[in-house]
Amino acid sequence: MSIWRGRGWNGSFVVLGTRIPAVTAGLIALTLGVSVVGALGDQLGTAFRNRFLLEPLRVWQGELWRLLTWVFVEVHPLSLIFGCLVLWIFGSDLSYTWGPRRFLAIYCGFAVAAGGLTCVIARLAWPTLLAVPYLSMWPVVEALIIAWATLHPHRQIFVYFVLPVGGRALIWVTVGGTLLYALLLRIEFFIPHFIAQGLMFLYLRPVSPRYLWLRFKYAVATRKRTHLRTVDRHDREEPPRWLH
Repeated sequence: MSIWRGRGWNGSFVVLGTRIPAVTAGLIALTLGVSVVGALGDQLGTAFRNRFLLEPLRVWQGELWRLLTWVFVEVHPLSLIFGCLVLWIFGSDLSYTWGPRRFLAIYCGFAVAAGGLTCVIARLAWPTLLAVPYLSMWPVVEALIIAWATLHPHRQIFVYFVLPVGGRALIWVTVGGTLLYALLLRIEFFIPHFIAQGLMFLYLRPVSPRYLWLRFKYAVATRKRTHLRTVDRHDREEPPRWLH
C-alpha cells in the first residue's frame, strides 16, 4: 500500500511505512517498466529492448537517445531487484540532500556522460568496443553509492543485509567489487562503470587547474630542497626552529 504526500517535485510516497521521494520512485518505476516490456518484447520477437541499448557504433551513426536510455534496461532479475533496492535506499537520501531536480539531473547526466565517454574511447582508442552493447542501471547506481558514502562517512549499512560496512569502507567495496567483476568476466563490459565512478569522484572533489599548478610547484620545490618540511600549525616548539 502506498500513500502520496506533497506535491510536484517535492512529493513522496509512503510504501510499507517507508517514505520514498517521487523522483526516486519515478526512476525505479521507469527502470522496471522498460526492463519488463523489453523482456516481453524479446519473447515476442519485436527486439524492443535493442532500441534502448548503448551501442557506440549506432551512437556515432546518430542514434543519440541511446546515451540515456541504456541505464533503464536490466536483463537479469536479481540485478534489477537489487538495483532498484539500492536506488531506493541511497537515491532517497541523496534526493533529500541534493534536492529532487539536482538528483534527477545528476542521474541522467552521469548516464549520458558515462555513455558518451565510452563511445569516445571506442572510437578513438578501443575499436572493438564499437560493437559491444551496454545496458544496466548499475554504473550510475554505483556512482550514487560512492556519493552517499562520501557525504555520510560515519553512517553504516549492511551489505546483502548481513555484512556491516561504514561509509568510507563502502567506497572501497564498490570500486573493488567492480574491479573484481571486470577481472573475472570481461573488462570491456565494465568501462561505463569505471567512468561513472571516476566522474563521481571528480564531481564531489572538483580539482581546478590552479590547484594542480600549485601542487606541481610544491612537488618541484620539495624535491629540490629535501631539507624542507611542512610545519603543523599546532607545532609549538620552544624555541622555534623555523622561520616564515
